[in-house]
Amino acid sequence: MRLSRDGWLGLGLAFLLILVMTAAAMQQQNAEATPYLSTSPAPNGMLALRLWLGRLNYQVRQDTVESFEPPAGTDILLMIQPLAEVTFGEFKTLDAWVENGGTLIVAGDSLPARTLFFYYEFNREFLPTASPPLAAQTPLLMSPPQVDPARFDALYGLTSDRNDYVTHIAHEGHPIIVSFEQGRGRVILSTTAYPFSNLGIQEAGNAELVLNLVSLAVERDAVWFDEWHHGIQRSVIVGPEEWLRRTPMGHALLFILLAIFLALVLQGRGFGRPIPLLREIKRRGPLEHVTAVANLNRKAGHRAAVLAHYHRQLKRHLGKRYRLDPALPDVEYARMLYSYNPAINEHELFYLLTRLSQKNVSDGELVKLADEAAKWMTER
Repeated sequence: MRLSRDGWLGLGLAFLLILVMTAAAMQQQNAEATPYLSTSPAPNGMLALRLWLGRLNYQVRQDTVESFEPPAGTDILLMIQPLAEVTFGEFKTLDAWVENGGTLIVAGDSLPARTLFFYYEFNREFLPTASPPLAAQTPLLMSPPQVDPARFDALYGLTSDRNDYVTHIAHEGHPIIVSFEQGRGRVILSTTAYPFSNLGIQEAGNAELVLNLVSLAVERDAVWFDEWHHGIQRSVIVGPEEWLRRTPMGHALLFILLAIFLALVLQGRGFGRPIPLLREIKRRGPLEHVTAVANLNRKAGHRAAVLAHYHRQLKRHLGKRYRLDPALPDVEYARMLYSYNPAINEHELFYLLTRLSQKNVSDGELVKLADEAAKWMTER
């Protein structure tokens, strides 16, 4: 059964729709698999915290930025379990924002989080024993009152040579959550992100701890979750080339064009039938090739090079049996060869080698000398 043109068009559009839906589903699945996203309802997501802060009259910003920079008016920046390294330029942006009154909360045990700790002059170290118990170190965590102790496991503690930080939560004297002022703002560091997750915030004491940390902010109006370092970025698409490379529909279109091209190549219909040659081309014989090379050498004036070739081959051929070095001078070579084989005319050989060493000869002399050399190589 052969499909009509409209049938092929409908089949192609259906195939395009399936590809687009598959690409969108894969993109959504990859986004949901990213931990600590503020839009994820998974146990390790932060959708519960985001909705809870909204109900507490915090303005939760949902801006997706083209380059890393807290949106204008942001008071609290939550960098929870960052997965991408913070660049030097982004550190400068953070410093300027914090010193202008912003509050930065960094929590997690990932390598990018460790880089942030190191930037603020803190090092991580393994705790000597598994936590809990955890203990509040200052009376600052009272908004709301911390009735139940926080419940989470921490692998690392913090150490620093700074003397301007406050320890809020510690395990056997090892700081886990600290804060310090920078300019007009504040930085809060935590070696664990679990209390901020959908699962962790449900445990007794963790919700109060998170709300206390948010309450430490200098200004408490707008909150922005950093999804930039989770890979959620808004890309600017300029022109059809960017659209093809960066969008799922562009990828699907490229795939369809590739499939059509391969189908045409395999069927051989896209390029038409092969056109037979108007006449059969006969292959040239070996003698024509030799003659053509000889004519090219003659036109180029390579007579001296041809004579040098025969000179070298003659000495190699005659001295091969007696292990004579063909690089010897012609006089010494002819004398030593005569000493090994008296049947060879020493003077005649030397005379031939001398003539083969000439630089300027005519075509006739070249043919004659080549013929003499060939006879010496075939008869001896």
